[in-house]
Amino acid sequence: MKSICAFIASILACVLSASAEIPEKAIPFILDSHLYIQGVVADTIPVSLIYDTGADRLYMDKDYMDLSTFGKLPYKKGKAKMGGAGNDGLQTVTIIIDTIPLQMGDVIYKEHITPIINLREILGRHTDGMIGNNAVFNRPLLVNYTDGYLLSLDSLSAPLLEGYTKLPAHFNDNRIDIECELKIDSVQSVKGTFRLDLGCGSTIILTNAARKGLDLTGKPQAQCYYSNMGVGGDGTDVNFRADSFKFLDELYNVVVSASYNTEGALSDRAHLGIIGNDILCHYDLIIDAPNNTLYARRNGNDDNSYQKSSKIHMGYLDRTDITDGWIVSSMYEGGIAQKAGFEIDDIILSINGRPVKEISWEEQRKGLGLTGSTIYEVKKKNGEIVTYILVIDKEII
Repeated sequence: MKSICAFIASILACVLSASAEIPEKAIPFILDSHLYIQGVVADTIPVSLIYDTGADRLYMDKDYMDLSTFGKLPYKKGKAKMGGAGNDGLQTVTIIIDTIPLQMGDVIYKEHITPIINLREILGRHTDGMIGNNAVFNRPLLVNYTDGYLLSLDSLSAPLLEGYTKLPAHFNDNRIDIECELKIDSVQSVKGTFRLDLGCGSTIILTNAARKGLDLTGKPQAQCYYSNMGVGGDGTDVNFRADSFKFLDELYNVVVSASYNTEGALSDRAHLGIIGNDILCHYDLIIDAPNNTLYARRNGNDDNSYQKSSKIHMGYLDRTDITDGWIVSSMYEGGIAQKAGFEIDDIILSINGRPVKEISWEEQRKGLGLTGSTIYEVKKKNGEIVTYILVIDKEII
């Protein structure tokens, strides 16, 4: 427990020292595709949570509950059905029917119904749980991507709103929809309602219904299979480049995903797609849920992450909490990883002779910078240890 507390403390110290602009009563977060908040549950137990505007309450990860002190506490439990983004539809999950106190910075929140779901299967070992809007939507919420914090605001004064633009947003059951335009090319565009999703670590993901309305013939594209897209199970999408996406201003040459899912939140919905953090991180936001209003301003983030696609043509999750390495969780059809022999659920043990267990979360967040001939030691489902070599060069699209 002491080592865990020291780890959490070191993360918070890094976050706080990275910027002198974080005010009192703010909730610091680490941006790693998702917004990671370091909190404390049950008064003493540290947890790493993602914040998701597509959720309402506190959720805990199943593997975390199996492995942690918190999971051994005698809470009352029951069962419920819930869905997500994948193809499997509603699933029965265990829920805690008891009061759980959660502290995030100076904010104290109490949850009374907490589902236990497979979050680490989606996001990896550094996700203990997820917190939704009930904890922060009672007042206007500043989402400051510039300095990395959430802050509940007492009021919205003119000085506070300086530089912000009020956007054409619609609020429905704590979900935030906004009118945007995605220009596919000089002929095609997708214009209408997109859902703001701070729980999405991607750029733009179009629904299956929106994808069906597009003609992608002749456009470079890559199809990807995901073993777990969310609580709702697996899924498939196609990646391509769009000319631009207009949120507040226009971002150009945007990598977009379009879903093939026939069930879940990416199948057939009133909104055309969702907007994730690879887009949103270029803006600071004020979400005024009590007054159904959204404000945004462009920040100083000038990276081009929304223009990047995979160079290794697969995705993996750090599951060194339960395995010896990183589990392959997504695969691009016809990419260098698939051609080399990689398969879903392979376990990557080492890269260029270095055990992945030695690679810290901080180093993973910065990016490993792999290029050229790269040697992977891999454990297959049958226990066989094999070696694959990827010549890492071009992005998949």
